[in-house]
Amino acid sequence: METWAVIACDQFTSDMAFWERVRERVGEKPSTLHMILPEAWLGQVDEAAYSKQINETMVSYLDEGVFREIPASFVYVERKLRSGKLRRGIVGAVDLEQYATGLGASSTLRESERIIASRLPARRQIRQEAILEMPHVLLLIDDPSCSIVEPLSARTDLTCLYDFPLMEDCGYLAGYRVTGELADQVAEAVAALPIILVGDGNHSLVAAKMEWDAIKGDLSEAERECHPARYALVELGNVYDESLEIEPIHRIVFDTEGDLIEAFVESSSHVILGEGEGYQIRFLDRGKPGTLTISGLTVGETIDLLQEFLDQYVGAHGGEIDYIHGDAELTELAQRAGSIAFFMPTIAKSALFTSVLQGGVFPKKSFSIGDGADKRHYVECRKIK
Repeated sequence: METWAVIACDQFTSDMAFWERVRERVGEKPSTLHMILPEAWLGQVDEAAYSKQINETMVSYLDEGVFREIPASFVYVERKLRSGKLRRGIVGAVDLEQYATGLGASSTLRESERIIASRLPARRQIRQEAILEMPHVLLLIDDPSCSIVEPLSARTDLTCLYDFPLMEDCGYLAGYRVTGELADQVAEAVAALPIILVGDGNHSLVAAKMEWDAIKGDLSEAERECHPARYALVELGNVYDESLEIEPIHRIVFDTEGDLIEAFVESSSHVILGEGEGYQIRFLDRGKPGTLTISGLTVGETIDLLQEFLDQYVGAHGGEIDYIHGDAELTELAQRAGSIAFFMPTIAKSALFTSVLQGGVFPKKSFSIGDGADKRHYVECRKIK
């Protein structure tokens, strides 16, 4: 199981060494690595050929009996993080007909932040022909009484499905089967929630939704009701889980020209160089540290202001923007010549649901659930054809 489980494909996107270590360790063993395209490899491989290879691997794993089928179940998961804290969740399928994107969406299941359009084609290409899906999507519920996920940790009658350490010092993972009357109770409790937010994996869920919308028009009403592609496998967690930390996703710009920091300060009256009243953004400009203060804006508007500026600046002066999970990884990447790194402000848990309910979808790549090493690993699969 250690070599089977691989971290989400959108992690360590500028750390090729991480993915090379994973590839070396996995080798030819059955692994979810052979069924994903890490985003660090985008532009480095023939994506069409790689997608074809992924789909062939899925077929061969099914034919060779790699999988054990667990019908009519949820999986209650316990993830021990690097910090030693325990994160709890429930793996199950959500109805994509209940998923809405964009400002003003009113469905039960909603996106929390905008997406990066350039990251969708590779995921859609894989999903179009894939017969299996694997989740790294993490949904969040607003359950301050901790009445849905957390009680499962006290159950002693759940069958253990897996229990193993994760590679690259990413902690420990255990999963337990939830079925029968208990599964029905969980489903009813989740169905009664007024809103569920996508905490992590927005792009994967959008790709699944786009594929479902593309095929459902050719199906009869009866076929639509039970078609497996109508659903997407996810992990559901409580935003009030004590171990769950909302981490900012940082920005780094490579290989751009001119004085970007000075241009940003001059671009808006909300921005000053140095510490002040408002949200602060630390930066490393070609290794030189500094602080920017954004005043008079919400945290979402602060992120939006910087993001819009960076998009325009790179468009005019060249360069590349990447989105980094974790202070340590950003600090290491900031050692590259010509790089400019921004340490983004943290978003309070209480701001997530209230902001979205008020129609305020956060800018793309605003936040992450936990540090990069704490991201969901691919373990379970589900047939979508």
